[in-house]
Amino acid sequence: MPIGDAVFNVAHAALLMIGLARSDLDLVARGLADRLHQPRRAHLYPRSMELVEARSFGALGATISGAGPTVLMWSHYEQTAGVFEAARRRADGWADVVRAPFEPMGADVRAL
Repeated sequence: MPIGDAVFNVAHAALLMIGLARSDLDLVARGLADRLHQPRRAHLYPRSMELVEARSFGALGATISGAGPTVLMWSHYEQTAGVFEAARRRADGWADVVRAPFEPMGADVRAL
C-alpha cells in the first residue's frame, strides 16, 4: 500500500469527521474520497461502483457499505428526491434503491 494513499485516507477521514461534527456538508463531501478500500475492492462489486459515482446525479458523494452490495449516497436534504430518482433510474432492475432518512440523534432503542 503506497504511503501517500494511506495519508490521503487518514486526512480525508478526518475531514469527514470534522464535517459531520460541524454539520459542514462541503467537508463531508471532501471527506468521502477514498484511495484504499473502494478502489481495491471495486472488481468485487462493479455494479455498486456505478452508483458510487453519485456526484453525477447531484449527490455530495457516496460510499460502499460493508462487503459492497450496499451504497450509501450523501446529499443535501433539498436534493434528496432528485438523487433518489437518478439512482433508481441508474439501478434499473438490478438493485433496490431505498430512501432512508438521516437521524441526527442516532438510534432510539426503546426495548430489546
